[in-house]
Amino acid sequence: MILASGSPRRSELLTSIGVKYRVVVPNIEEILNTSLSIPNQVMDLAVQKADAINVENELVLAADTIVVIEDEILGKPIDNADAVRMLKLLSNKTHTVLTGVCLKEGSNYDVFYDETIIKFKKLNEKTIIEYVETGEPLDKAGSYGIQGLGGNFVESFIGDYNNIVGLPLIKLKEHL
Repeated sequence: MILASGSPRRSELLTSIGVKYRVVVPNIEEILNTSLSIPNQVMDLAVQKADAINVENELVLAADTIVVIEDEILGKPIDNADAVRMLKLLSNKTHTVLTGVCLKEGSNYDVFYDETIIKFKKLNEKTIIEYVETGEPLDKAGSYGIQGLGGNFVESFIGDYNNIVGLPLIKLKEHL
């Protein structure tokens, strides 16, 4: 299997369930198709990544994770100020993490998504700024990583924890 992702978190998750794979990072510009529903947008991003990997007779796994609050998609922040903005938006509110997954082998596609609902604690500005200054939020959708320091901001969640990290292992195992 090919993992079409440079994410160390996705690699760790696949390894944790005993899947043998090699990493090939897709070299594409991700384009959100805003005419689609939000779940279809995240699945479309996964398909874009899978389609960027040209192999025959090998299974390709591609995924994309987004954070959604009040119908706004929060991707990775463009800079520290954007990360601060996102974390202020998430503070003391409930949001959803969606991960779209594409399993592609030749012309056969199995595309699905999972969602996890997260309730954030109330964050003060000092806490947000100190967290952003660690650099951790800069490569994470929604500007936080639950598996890192950002996990301290999570009050509760409903759904697959691994989906928040970047790969819904429960659903993935069913589809594999």
